[in-house]
Amino acid sequence: MIELLRIFASDDRLYRWAKELLATSFPSCERRDDDLQETVMAHPDYRLCIISDSGEPVGVAGYFDAPDFVYFENFCISPDKRNCGYGVAALKLLTSNIRKPFILEIEPPNDELTRRRLAFYLRNGMVVNPYPHIQPHYRKDDPDLPLVVLSFHRQISPEQYSAFRAYLDENVDVRHMEIKN
Repeated sequence: MIELLRIFASDDRLYRWAKELLATSFPSCERRDDDLQETVMAHPDYRLCIISDSGEPVGVAGYFDAPDFVYFENFCISPDKRNCGYGVAALKLLTSNIRKPFILEIEPPNDELTRRRLAFYLRNGMVVNPYPHIQPHYRKDDPDLPLVVLSFHRQISPEQYSAFRAYLDENVDVRHMEIKN
């Protein structure tokens, strides 16, 4: 049975497993360093969850449950558990009771892996939005990374995108925000 187990602090027993999976699944420009990951854990909107199958960790979902949308920041399945239906099941679980826009970003589909990733999300109810978008920076010296914005079942409006971008700048992008300890 697939379930989400929320990690509340960096001393949680599954936190190390989650960090290792994030590090192997995302290049450094698409994830936080350890110190910022620990800092974001205290953000009231942030959720870091283990995707579990009968108690066995199989993946990680990191997201912000903001007042007007859910921003799905990181989603990955352990390499040895991919293509077993966990991604589909976890995405269904995450989107099943959401009454506000569910938004995520992916790389532009310009190679086999990124085309497969886009196809996965499209098969599972996500739609492409037309807004030019730069990923929030996780380090002050990271270059701009153009990404594609997807949302669940329907495109978001220009006003919703503007609110989403403003939220990212204020709460995620280290170039725009001041980290509060």
